[in-house]
Amino acid sequence: MDYNTNELFYYLNQSLPNNVTYTELSNLCLTLFCTCSILPERFETAIIDKDKLAIIFSKIAKEKNIVSYPSTASFYGASFHNTSSEGHWLEIMASVLKLAREPNIAEAKNLLV
Repeated sequence: MDYNTNELFYYLNQSLPNNVTYTELSNLCLTLFCTCSILPERFETAIIDKDKLAIIFSKIAKEKNIVSYPSTASFYGASFHNTSSEGHWLEIMASVLKLAREPNIAEAKNLLV
């Protein structure tokens, strides 16, 4: 991981509660795919693309022991990959286009407070 990716992973992993749910984490991933405005100013110039987000969220899912193949994954069209797989999080981000899923930005922002 490059510096920006590693720094964002560290920030998110430390900010999120240990009992973060799959739904909360998925919404946060979707939010950050759509807008980075909820992040601190230090990430303003960071280049955060879908591949970097997939790496970050697969690592967070592993660290936070997010259940593999949760039943709610189908809401995002992400039921074909384990939550610790980058492909799972790429499917979540693709749901913006495929399934017209919109993130709840307010909930994502509150998760990081």
